[in-house]
Amino acid sequence: MSTFGVIARREIRLALRNRGVVITALIFAVWFPVISALGIAAGAGGDAAAVAGAIATIILPVGVFMGYLFCADAFLREKRDGTIETLLCAPVSLRRLWEGKVAGVAVPAYLTTLLSAAVTIAAVSTLSGTPVAAEPLLFLHLAAVVPVWIAAAAGLIGAAQLALGMRENQILGFVFIFGLIFLIAGLQGVVSGISPVTEAVLAAVGLALLALARFIAGKVTKERIVRTIP
Repeated sequence: MSTFGVIARREIRLALRNRGVVITALIFAVWFPVISALGIAAGAGGDAAAVAGAIATIILPVGVFMGYLFCADAFLREKRDGTIETLLCAPVSLRRLWEGKVAGVAVPAYLTTLLSAAVTIAAVSTLSGTPVAAEPLLFLHLAAVVPVWIAAAAGLIGAAQLALGMRENQILGFVFIFGLIFLIAGLQGVVSGISPVTEAVLAAVGLALLALARFIAGKVTKERIVRTIP
């Protein structure tokens, strides 16, 4: 088994064992769609494309928030309990460690986001009588765009958590997550509605942010991490 797979599987197990995070994610995944469904159904006017676009607009920030929620403790945990020093002695590069942890965080975050999307689609379809499930661009959005942004959110937060101290991370996490959500809102305002152009723009920006996170993670040194351990 590859080092990447070992790290990713470990993070998935730890994420699913964190009952506080899992319960919070599940509550948000169900509560937020129910609150949003009434507004979507009332504002779309029975247009399937408009309904699909409204759902896509909501689900992407949900995915980013899920990435933040599951990642909030993934990188800081080892700093708090001191096991980061053991990990730094392992024969694995920091970038590979970052990649495995981001993948392990992104999997439960993506699954929870899909649950939220399913609840939203079911609620809106029931309230509006619109066959949202027949919109292929919505499924392209869920299958290609959403996971990229989840990984980008987790990757940026993870890279910052590796490089910065505990106090800085408490502030920076919120800055990152709200910054990404405002960025999504701005992009969706420029290229409104769900269309191939919109999906291409969102996917390209998400990949660029993921590449930026990987670049930052590759610049972090072990000495820098040791200096940030409390």
